[in-house]
Amino acid sequence: MKRVGLFGGTFNPPHLAHLRLATLAAEQCALDEIIIMPTFLPPHKQATQLLSGEERMELCRRTFTSSVFSFCDFELKKGGKSYTVETLRHLKETNPGDELFLIIGSDMLLSFDRWYCWQEILQLCRLIVLSREDEITQGELSAFAENVLQLDSDAYDVLNCAPQTLSSTMIREKLQRGEDVSSYLTPKAYQRIIEKGYYRWT
Repeated sequence: MKRVGLFGGTFNPPHLAHLRLATLAAEQCALDEIIIMPTFLPPHKQATQLLSGEERMELCRRTFTSSVFSFCDFELKKGGKSYTVETLRHLKETNPGDELFLIIGSDMLLSFDRWYCWQEILQLCRLIVLSREDEITQGELSAFAENVLQLDSDAYDVLNCAPQTLSSTMIREKLQRGEDVSSYLTPKAYQRIIEKGYYRWT
């Protein structure tokens, strides 16, 4: 049985904080594989300056280069809004022997009970929560998981992460202003963005 993490997102663009968080999850939770899954349309937020799925997938391949990462275009091919439960059902059907882990941020955990079919999600996978102590303490996250989601303490993992100031929105805004973003991206992803002129439109 493989321990497989699912790391989904808009990835518009994927950056070094995404890479660091996914690597942390792989190392601390002993994952054999992490599936990088770009969404077609994010269900929880507005997507601005959204590159095509194919372009975002290429940037992901240039960002998540370790052998622990694999890539899946299920949500891109499906189209429409991306609901996590549908993706997990697909992964369970295609690889029924794998143990699935869903990697999410602390802000997503606190709204998890409003996700589509959230109870079924908890039956399909184990949660890995990336916690930033500057926002929400691990104690608060654990209290929510156990009191609201009714999870046992051994049914989820909370990983402590250093504060992050990096975001895809910030990178897009800097590119619009013609500022250097090379320190926020892997060299190959940065090269692609500059060569293609991504995010420079208004």
